[in-house]
Amino acid sequence: MERFLGVDLGGTNIKYAVIEIDGTSIKEILKDQISTEAKNGPDHVTDRIANLMKKIDSEMAIVGAAVAVPGIFNHDTGEILLFPNLPGAWENFPFSKKLTDATGKSISLINDARAFCLAESTLGAGRGHRFVACIVMGTGVGGGLVIDGKVHEGATRGAGEIAHQVVAPDGLVCGCGTRGCVETLTSSAAISAMANTSTPEEAYERAKAGDETAIAAFRNAGKWLGIALANVNAVFSPEVFIVGGGVAQAGDLVLDFIRAELHERNHLWPNSAFKVVPAQLSFFAGATGAALKAAAAAGTQLSFTSIT
Repeated sequence: MERFLGVDLGGTNIKYAVIEIDGTSIKEILKDQISTEAKNGPDHVTDRIANLMKKIDSEMAIVGAAVAVPGIFNHDTGEILLFPNLPGAWENFPFSKKLTDATGKSISLINDARAFCLAESTLGAGRGHRFVACIVMGTGVGGGLVIDGKVHEGATRGAGEIAHQVVAPDGLVCGCGTRGCVETLTSSAAISAMANTSTPEEAYERAKAGDETAIAAFRNAGKWLGIALANVNAVFSPEVFIVGGGVAQAGDLVLDFIRAELHERNHLWPNSAFKVVPAQLSFFAGATGAALKAAAAAGTQLSFTSIT
């Protein structure tokens, strides 16, 4: 029996989960969160995570740990390259090294959307499928690809950025620096702006009540995401597309528009060859995925017959 800790670093909260693996059985034995206090900068945030890791390790004898991060990092050095939605001087910050030095453990990093995808493909809506594509709709829009239970990383180890396909070359500048990415048209901010609301939650409530402007905002987001997934379908041909994140909580209001656009643009194989489904796991999917990453880094096989 081995225990692994996963931490999901967000702009507002740091979520964490501990999984216990015994052969082909896996059990989630802890999940909780603390505030990020991101405004205090990288060193402060790192100290909060390191102290959390040391506390949990002292109580549960953790074998390994990993952190899901909201951006791009150097896979060889563990340095942060880009955190577009976190304040502070994160560029070139030696995040992994500082955590390792503070805890005495080798700390793995994984992109937060890829962590979500690993969790969903292993324990959630993608379980039992070999080829899985995920999209996470929220403040930013992330993505990931899983093949045979492993995150597909590509040559740069950054593959899966579904939302950074350019679909509007003369469109808005994205947080990544490119103009016209899918993210600029499908994020929570994009939906709120088009719906003339303060939040996507307000847009959802108005859409449910029949407000045509709000419905059009979700239709527009669904259209562009459907186009993006049609491109992924042509190149990757997944069995299942899993849609998660805050915006995806609108359910079929956004999923139906995504499905319609994807089906309309698919002329390569039957629409029955794939499906678009909502995520199954909880608010802590990213933390669970990070824990699975830690287990994989320790050489543990991620194939389970019993999930509790």
